[in-house]
Parts: sequence; C-alpha cells; structure tokens
Amino acid sequence: MLWLDLETRSNVDLGVKGLLHYAQDQSTEVICMSYAFDQEPIKTWFAEDSDFPQEVIDYFNSGGLIAAHNASFERHLFDFVISNDYKFKPPKLEQWICTSAWAMSHGLPGSLKFVCQSLNLPLQKQSEGSRLIRDYCAPHFKTEWTGNDKKLMQDYCEMDVATMRMFCSVLRELTPEEWSQYHITERINDRGVPIDTPFVTAALEYADDIRQDIAVQLSKLTDGMVKKATDRKSRDTWLKNNLTAEQLEAITVTSKGVEKIKFDQEYRGILAALPDLGDKASALIDLIEQAGGSTIAKYKAMVNTHVEGRVHGSLIWNGAGATGRYSSRGLQLQNFRRDVFKDPEPYIYAIQTGAGVDKPADTLGRLIRSAIKSDRGLTYSDYSQIEARVLPWLSADPRAEVTLDIFRGGRDLYTESARGMFNVTDVDPDMRQAAKQGVLACGFGGGARAVQAMAKVYGLKYTFDQADSIKEAWRSANPWANPFWYGLKDAAWDAYHSPGLVTQSGKLKFQSDGKDYVWMMLPSGRLLAYIKPRVELVEYPWGDEGWELTCLWGSGRPKAGQKWPRRTLNHLILSENATQGTAADIMRETIVRAHKAGLDVLFSVHDELVVEGHCHAKLHEIMITKPAWTTGLPIDADTQESTRYGK
Repeated sequence: MLWLDLETRSNVDLGVKGLLHYAQDQSTEVICMSYAFDQEPIKTWFAEDSDFPQEVIDYFNSGGLIAAHNASFERHLFDFVISNDYKFKPPKLEQWICTSAWAMSHGLPGSLKFVCQSLNLPLQKQSEGSRLIRDYCAPHFKTEWTGNDKKLMQDYCEMDVATMRMFCSVLRELTPEEWSQYHITERINDRGVPIDTPFVTAALEYADDIRQDIAVQLSKLTDGMVKKATDRKSRDTWLKNNLTAEQLEAITVTSKGVEKIKFDQEYRGILAALPDLGDKASALIDLIEQAGGSTIAKYKAMVNTHVEGRVHGSLIWNGAGATGRYSSRGLQLQNFRRDVFKDPEPYIYAIQTGAGVDKPADTLGRLIRSAIKSDRGLTYSDYSQIEARVLPWLSADPRAEVTLDIFRGGRDLYTESARGMFNVTDVDPDMRQAAKQGVLACGFGGGARAVQAMAKVYGLKYTFDQADSIKEAWRSANPWANPFWYGLKDAAWDAYHSPGLVTQSGKLKFQSDGKDYVWMMLPSGRLLAYIKPRVELVEYPWGDEGWELTCLWGSGRPKAGQKWPRRTLNHLILSENATQGTAADIMRETIVRAHKAGLDVLFSVHDELVVEGHCHAKLHEIMITKPAWTTGLPIDADTQESTRYGK
C-alpha cells in the first residue's frame, strides 16, 4: 500500500464550488505530498523543490493500491493537475482506497480529525493546521513561506499519513466486493447528476428576491426582534414570548436532557394545526415557510457546483456508516421533498418568465426534484415497503410468515395489519391509519411515545393511552417481534462475554474479538461493527438504571472537553441497524447489477435507484432480481420514467 496526502492551493473555494471546479481550475496547484510505502518512513516532496518522485510514478504504473483520506480529492488532483504538470499517466480509479470510506464502514466518523478523536489516538491534527490552510491553501493564498511555516506544513501533511496508517491498523480488511462497490460509486459520482440549469438559476434568483422581502416582513411582524428567517435564536425567543404553554410544549423536544424548540417543517405543521393560534404566530409560520432555507441551499448547491449542467460527487458510499446506506454531500439528495407536482412544467415556466407562484418557498421545495432533468430521460425505481418486509424476514420466525404472505399476495399491509390488530373483518379509515402508525413506529421496538411521534408526522394526535393501545395491538398481532428484538440484544451480549463464540438471533450472527469489536453479520455476509464495546451502568428513559452493552457512537459528537459519546446496544438500535443494513445490501448489489448491465446510474436515495435514459423494463427487472441470500424474502418495486425526476 502507498499511503499519501496532498496539500494544494487554489483561488477556487472548494467548499462552495465543489471538487471538480477546484481540480479543473487553472489556479489550482500542488504544494507538497507526503507519502510512505507500507510501514516505511514517511517522505515529503515539495513541488517547488524537485520533479515528482519517480518511485511513486513507477508504483502507479505497477498498478499498486493507493490509500488517501477522502481519496476522490487526491484522485482528481492527480487526474487534472499533477499528471499534466509532470507528464505521467495518472493511476486508475480502481487503484484508489479511501480511508474515510474504510472508517465509515466500521461505523466511525468520515472526518480524519473525528475518527482519531473517537478512537482516542495519540496522533491528532496539529493546532497550526487551520492557519496554514488559511494562509497557503485557500483563495488569496501566500506564495512565499513565512518563518518556519514550510516545516510546519511538512509536519502537518506527514501527520495525516501517520494518522491514516494508525487508525487503519485497527480496521478489518474490506472485501473485494465492498471495494468494487466503492469504485462503482466513484464512477457514478464522476458521471454527475444532470440538472435544468436555466430553471435552477431562475429559481435561485426568484428565491433571493423573496427572502429579502420576507426579512422586511419578519422584522415588522416581530418589532425588529427577528430580522431574517435563519435567525433561530431570536426566533425562539420571540416564540417563547408569544405562544401559550401548551403551544410551546407542542414544538419543544428534549435531547440529551436539554430542552429545545423544533421549528422545521414537521413541527411548524404541528403548531399551525393547534387551535387558538394567534395571528402573529400564524404569520410567522407562513413567512418562515416562504423563506425556505433548506430548499434554497439545494438550488445554490446546483448553481455553484455544476459543471456543464451536471453536479458531480454527491453520493457517499457507506455514508450512513452504522448500516452501510448511502448518504450525500453538497446537493443532499437524501432529503428531497417527496410531494412533487404531477405536472411541474407550468410552475417552472412561471418562475422562469418572472410571473411568480403562490407560496413560493413551498412551490420551490416541491420543484427541487424536477430540477434534475435529462433530455435522455430518467428512470427511477423504489423498493416497496422494503423495511416492513425485511424486518419480519430477518426474524426467521414461522409466525412472521403471516406478514410476509401479505406482501406475497399483493395485499395492503396497513389494512391487513388492522384486521390482525383489531380482530375485525371490515377496516375503516381510522383503523387503517392506526395500524399504519403501529407498523411505522413499532417495528424496531418503539413504544407509545414512538407512536405519538410518528402520528405527529401525519398530522394526528393520540393520547398516551391511545398510542399505548396501538403499540399493544401491533405487538399482539406480531408475536415474532418481541423474541427477535430481545434475541438480538441477548446474542450481542453473549458474544461480547464469550470472545470467538458465534451467537445468533434470527438470520443475524454476532461475534466478538474480545478487544475492539462486536460484529453483526448480516445475511449477505457483510459485517456491521460495534467498536470499543463494554458493559456500563446506564440510565433508562423512565429513570431506572441497568447494566447494558455499549459502544462508541460514530455519528455522535462530543461536547467541549468531554469524551466521545457512546450508545447502548439495545433492541431498538440492533433491530433497526439489521433491517436498514440488509436493505442497504439489497440496494448495493442492485447498483452493481445495474452498472454491469450498462445502465447509467445517477444516484440512490434510501431504497430508490435513479438512472439516466428510458429503460423501464430493464431497470425494473434488475430491481426485482433478488440476491441469492434473500431466499423467502418477497421483493417488489415501483418503477417510473420521465424527463424530470419525480415520485
């Protein structure tokens, strides 16, 4: 393995314009490269001092593997800058190993700084790093070294290589199949997502005009307290002074013992539905809705980062590290609104011609999917209720066949669940809705509070007793669930206490190395990692304490001066990870099949795959072709095609 890290400089703001703009800009150049072969001493080459090291070129030509953190950055710099400057053939994409992806496949953070902090490694980023990057790498960079800065830059670059080698030494080797999935993802990222640039540009200009007007209205409404829609602190203060105790309670949540106001779209809807809401509060909700901050950020990402009408590098392989699902960067594909217009063209025309639309922020939010457009056409396919299928299948309990047979027979899950939950033949709409809340909230072991929270999303309000009745009815109708949940917890506990022993619950297996990991093996054979496990005394939500198995929480972040947070491996976490991880494996294998079949894959969002071109029959067949390890799992998909991305 060749370990390497680059320090570069450019007049392009990488965070705003994206990697492809950065790599292709004429001002972008390399400052230095630190590198090491295997465990040999680290060397550093400065571009100003000598030609590029021949031993590295020879290694590239030999086809050897190259490890870098966020390797797409180094890959693009070699492809567009270094190989051209020094006249050699850049490495092939398949030679690159990304240590960020490697870390995330273990449930660890993707950031080099945070992965070291979470593992409490002695090698950390030096304190001078931020200043060095600001002075010598960012736009308006210095071209002459000051004082000892050249040596500090060398130390900074070498520290990254040493850090990568150290934390990778405690990671399992990924399989060739996993690295193949990563490389295919990089090819997808290089292809880019096609966007309707005239519409996106017009939408952003329209949105900016709207936000300026809204800022004036907000300030007038709140007597100057809230001057813009993104001023959360002032907004929360105003809400506390203008809402009743009951209204405030509806939008207040407790996270890690701290109460805070939630005012996203979901909670704004909850507040708006309450009786006796004052005119000013209603007006505030309306203005915040019109401002549409997260929507505008997506349009900005499209405008700023696209290259010739395509946005590149959005998909992160294994980005949701606890399960292996994809996530995204920049454009944030994973949280596009789903309530699209059946025919978006009149709204797009109105925005492009300056005619305007009613409820501009809401309309722009509903059009964000439509901004993805290809004249070749788009085909998109979504696995139908995949988690509701995978969860009972994973239990391997004969009693779960009742649920699986609903899918095999093509019947409605919520109606059939209502019949089982309420012991009736004729299901009315309220029963079906209650059953839906039970299915969505209770599958991973959620209780009455989970039912209440899920109901809020659908604009419903249940008392605790009503929610508890739904929970009990769902559990009674699904007798396989409770043994499976707690079987997972017991299997993880037993594996931890007996290193080397393989334990099992349903189709999931567990094993511990007695030191750094408890592993969960999914039916596909892929491993989910629970790192640095130990037994701790924890406090339960209801106030009692008990001894539980815990591990590092990779996606968590420590408070200042505190250690990296940990999480309890309870039945909720384990059943959710197992289900979402298995669904992710199905999608990962589907992407590989689609790629090998010659389809131009664009991205994946949760359980949906989007490809370029009109290929309905071909994509649908690929989606419903089950992996060999899914025997007995009923799978179906909803496949559509159009010029614009829809739902």
